[in-house]
Amino acid sequence: MKKPLIWMVIILLIIAILCVLGVGAYLFLLHPRTPAAKPALTPQQEAQLQVSFPQMTTNLGSSGLIQFTMTLQADSSSTKNEINVMMPEIENSVNGLMRQFTASELQQVSGFNQLRTAIQKTVNAELPHGDVTKVYLSQIVVQ
Repeated sequence: MKKPLIWMVIILLIIAILCVLGVGAYLFLLHPRTPAAKPALTPQQEAQLQVSFPQMTTNLGSSGLIQFTMTLQADSSSTKNEINVMMPEIENSVNGLMRQFTASELQQVSGFNQLRTAIQKTVNAELPHGDVTKVYLSQIVVQ
């Protein structure tokens, strides 16, 4: 009589352990830990992480020109240094990107927003480690 009782306890323990492992695996795989969000930067800190480019002029896709000044917001001081070192490559990529847009697209708010997003993605793809969080375009002339 004791033997079946011992086997039943062992089987129940094995089932309990498997249930605990199953719940743990479920929680681990479907609810990964997210890193804590970075604290928001003050305006002074943001200004220190900005990199301004000289005025650029390039041809647009169909016909026309665009002249603009660009400032990139880096996510850290190391990213700011990367941008400064890679400035010629970034300027080249942005000029190539501008040729994909037309004057009529850039005269609309949606086209302008697409351009800023495209610049951010292009620059982030070129940076080896950091990221650009915002792109500011000023002094824009589209002809």
